[in-house]
Amino acid sequence: MAGKAETQANVKFSYRKYYWFRNKINPNFAGRFYSDMQIDPVARSLCFGDTQPAYVLSTEPLRIAAYSDEFDAVVVLDFPAEFVEKFNVTAGMKLTSSVTYFRDNRLPDDLFPGEDTSGRYSDFMPIIQLFLGKNDAKIAEKTALFDDSVWKKVIEKAIAYRDAHPGMYRDGLSFFKKP
Repeated sequence: MAGKAETQANVKFSYRKYYWFRNKINPNFAGRFYSDMQIDPVARSLCFGDTQPAYVLSTEPLRIAAYSDEFDAVVVLDFPAEFVEKFNVTAGMKLTSSVTYFRDNRLPDDLFPGEDTSGRYSDFMPIIQLFLGKNDAKIAEKTALFDDSVWKKVIEKAIAYRDAHPGMYRDGLSFFKKP
């Protein structure tokens, strides 16, 4: 991890939300143990990560485009179908993520930096705040951190990404799954 968040997220980790999906994504003990070991780094990212906009592209399947201003780009995240009903997610919904940046000199295959990229990092890990954070009302208010021009840009990039790379997405909960 590297850098300092421009807009620190200050979102507290919700154990209640985490335990709701933990057994669904990790049916065996080793997987659940691995997930539990990831709570601390994920909680730190929620609290200290950079708040960035995210946009719900679809609910069947649940795909969310998470933006990073450091890359001027989105990556698309895939989530279990149960999240739609549990978190009242709708297509076109504006969300926020807590982003952690990485430097390892290699861009992943699913990241296509835009013309306003900073060039300081090689990847980012977005965590959708609504799915793992406490205080849903406060999290929803964070969408107002971004003005209409930012949301317009994010939505345009999200739709362009989906259309250009229809089968390309990241597992939105990969950080909790044993490799």
